[in-house]
Amino acid sequence: MKTNDPGLMDKKITMLTFSLDHGGAEKVCLTLCNEFVRRNYETELWIINYRESSLTVELNSKIKIFNLNRKHVRNSIVPLIKLLVRRRPKRILIFHIELAILIIALKKLLFLKTAVIVRSINTLSRAYDYPSGMWEKYLARPVIKWIIPRSDKIIAQSTGMYRDLIINFNIPIKSLVTIHNPAFNLQVNGAKKMDETVKTKEFLYVGRLSPQKGLVNMVNAFKLAHHANPTIHLTLVGEGSEREKLENLVAESGLKEAVTFTGFRENTLPYFCRARATLLTSFFEGFPNVLVESLMAGTPVIAFDCPSGPEDIIIPGVNGLLIPYLDLEKFSAAILKVAGGELQFSREKIIESSERFSINSIVQQYERVLWETN
Repeated sequence: MKTNDPGLMDKKITMLTFSLDHGGAEKVCLTLCNEFVRRNYETELWIINYRESSLTVELNSKIKIFNLNRKHVRNSIVPLIKLLVRRRPKRILIFHIELAILIIALKKLLFLKTAVIVRSINTLSRAYDYPSGMWEKYLARPVIKWIIPRSDKIIAQSTGMYRDLIINFNIPIKSLVTIHNPAFNLQVNGAKKMDETVKTKEFLYVGRLSPQKGLVNMVNAFKLAHHANPTIHLTLVGEGSEREKLENLVAESGLKEAVTFTGFRENTLPYFCRARATLLTSFFEGFPNVLVESLMAGTPVIAFDCPSGPEDIIIPGVNGLLIPYLDLEKFSAAILKVAGGELQFSREKIIESSERFSINSIVQQYERVLWETN
């Protein structure tokens, strides 16, 4: 089916997410909503917990927003039933795995013909290694393994996620497709002016300060490098549950002058532009958007070859380095080589490597999946 022929398809899409707070999945949801509207699709966005944020103000005014006004997925069953019965969407794209489970179950219960397309946002076999409650500790894996294969289509963000869904969740290949995340436009308007002092041997982390991100390993690898080259500096941009733990580790390691915590920053472009490289030491990922954002700014990345995502983004020697998983010594050595100029990268080639993730290309892939799934 040719998706650019309005006479051959129903031009309506429903999207379901938990919130539009800050995060990679939320940015993708926002981007797709706006792009579908721009392509003249009738677009509905169902949100479990709608709160004003920097993302919500970017929503196109033509998007129909349905706020369920619930704090938890478990409390959203009744309003979701009402919406499903009233709106009867032909297809629904879901950005939250627990919501996907709920919608698939309700589809069966209500005898709906809605095509359910699930966007998996993480490497699921690893996503519940850090449980925050009873659901994640005991029930998530078996329930997901039982229900998610009943989706009409599952979108993996990376090659590793695709493999993980086949091997660990018995997802049929015919139900799977890999679509990378789009490269987001880095915002500069209204940004606060950065400190004029540019640290010429600056390294950068951008993201949540959470256990998944392996930031203790990052600090320890940086510590090894700093002992060899005391002129290097690390900036961590973001907030999260591990901030205090990391600040204590930095102090204990004698790195207080060499490591800066900025907290959350709306505009990250100046940080990317002044960094020698962006670092990633995650235990696992889905598709780390921050690496693509770094490439868009012309900044190379140094990342563990973790499951999954970095292997799909990094072209070794062209736009960064893939380091053997959890090898702190090799990670530290890579920092030193980049800091010392032993390894250099072409800014033009780095930016060029990000063009694979252009919004237009990615949205076209979503169009094909959405309108070929019935």
